[in-house]
Amino acid sequence: MRIRALLSAAALLLSALPALAAPPEAVQATAATPAASAPICDGTSALTPIGTDTESGRVLFAVPPLAGGSQGWLVELKADGSAATAYPDAGGGRFGGSVGPGPVVAARSCGEACLQPIRFKDGAWEPLGEPLTTPAVSTAAATYDGTGTPWLVVHGKGKGEGVVQAWAYRLEERDWKSKGSLQVTAVGDLPALPAPQKKDAILSGTGLFNASGPPEVWVQGLPDLPPARRGAVIALAGTAAAYLSADGAVYLSDNAGKSWRRSAWNPWGTGTTGIWLQGKDYWIDLPLGDRRGPLELAWFDRRNADQESIFLTRLTPAGTWTVLTQTKSEIRTKNDERLQVSHVLAPKAGTLLLLSGCAATSGGSGLVVRAYEKGALSEARFVPIMLAKP
Repeated sequence: MRIRALLSAAALLLSALPALAAPPEAVQATAATPAASAPICDGTSALTPIGTDTESGRVLFAVPPLAGGSQGWLVELKADGSAATAYPDAGGGRFGGSVGPGPVVAARSCGEACLQPIRFKDGAWEPLGEPLTTPAVSTAAATYDGTGTPWLVVHGKGKGEGVVQAWAYRLEERDWKSKGSLQVTAVGDLPALPAPQKKDAILSGTGLFNASGPPEVWVQGLPDLPPARRGAVIALAGTAAAYLSADGAVYLSDNAGKSWRRSAWNPWGTGTTGIWLQGKDYWIDLPLGDRRGPLELAWFDRRNADQESIFLTRLTPAGTWTVLTQTKSEIRTKNDERLQVSHVLAPKAGTLLLLSGCAATSGGSGLVVRAYEKGALSEARFVPIMLAKP
């Protein structure tokens, strides 16, 4: 997901907030656990997604210290965007946060060629299984398979441009068992995720790793594109697949990549995408999170330079596109502060969140959220960030 800077250069003031509706859940949470009186983030803060538990729908963010401060935070957002909880970040370094049906799993270095997987539980990171001796590591990513079992995929340099060597490990008892190695491509922004093809398997780009059996390539080919346009492959139901190029073009396959067709559809219904310039008039992003259901895409429409719009769209099982909702990207408060969407999130199946970053008030910090659920998009609401109870 492209992280785009908020237009608001300063923190929001309390008097700017009446334009945003506070949901009942957030009001109740405020009464139960007061928000921090000192802000933990503001309109200049970069919220970095760490991972998503797609079973509960909770999304975990890292929030750096404010200017002049030393305390970073971990902020957990509920699936429906109704409440957010902050935990002090003890630091220590980590990478590879999971997206899958279970608590967020990441990894820490424990020495040369050594990784210690860790899991976020009760507001803190705890070791998950024994340390793992790995090959030379470029990156590592965690996920779960459909049975709820954690996996860790380590990526290193492959043979050829755009090729990475992937080693996969599955947690069995307390040991991380090797499930083989494979050269893969088209890895994308989620380097590891559950496989829709098999319940006890996971995907990393073009590679499928099984709980029992050797790894295999699940897609038979990719669109023939120059290196600068190559992107990510996405497994859909059955033998269907999608490919999102680096410049935002969408390709579809019904036969596991034997053949591909470029989608010329656009959500505003005035001709095809070829009329408009990708990256200038519009661009397309994959929502970050659950990808076990139909393909969903966010279209950022900039054809009107004065007002960017967002179309949330879905590919139906019949292979046609539908617009779920359309809204303005920018939120304006009564003080004419402007907030742009910073993240489009898919915390769990059937739910999408438009997050417009953090805002600071005299009463503390909060997230500005709109939720698409049950066929409707909510109004923008200010969700106070509550400090977790000690």
